[in-house]
Amino acid sequence: MHEVLPIGHELGARHDGAGRQTWQVRIGAEVADLDEARFAAWSAAHGVSGDDGVVRPATAESLRQDHGAEVVADLLARRLLAVPHPAEEFASRHRLLPLVLGLGSTAREPWLFSVGLLDQPVVTMTGALYDLWQWAHLSPDLWTACQETARVAAAAGVTEAEETEPERVLAGALGSVAPLLAARTMCFDVRIEGVR
Repeated sequence: MHEVLPIGHELGARHDGAGRQTWQVRIGAEVADLDEARFAAWSAAHGVSGDDGVVRPATAESLRQDHGAEVVADLLARRLLAVPHPAEEFASRHRLLPLVLGLGSTAREPWLFSVGLLDQPVVTMTGALYDLWQWAHLSPDLWTACQETARVAAAAGVTEAEETEPERVLAGALGSVAPLLAARTMCFDVRIEGVR
């Protein structure tokens, strides 16, 4: 099974005044117009919470089965879906963008950090993931953000490899983003070209 991730930021529906509707997704500096079938597949790629509350990432196979091979092939060709393997290759071509407010931690659980809207937490995450979530958009790509996060953690005296080795930071991030994507608290976008 090959996991796929949605790329781009949903901008909502667009009506042409003649009864036709498309859904717009911004990817980089471009806006892609999606018909109903493609938007449904792209939305499904964000993952869905099961009855147990666990968000399972979409796979290319499940999307093909539910939405058609042609639709999935088109979204892959337009870079609106991407396979996150090999991880460093994916991370060097994409960046992580936060889409909601950082709400911080609470006195009750100072090790967990929430994101959401005003005093309405939507998703809670570890401090390490929260740091990456809030700062990654300043880097040209996710791989650079993971390298910078690891360097800052090591300089701050952190000794856990999950936070000081870029490969482990990236693995932890990719292994933890399913609930963030499903709740639309972040998105992946394409790398900012020409920035180092």
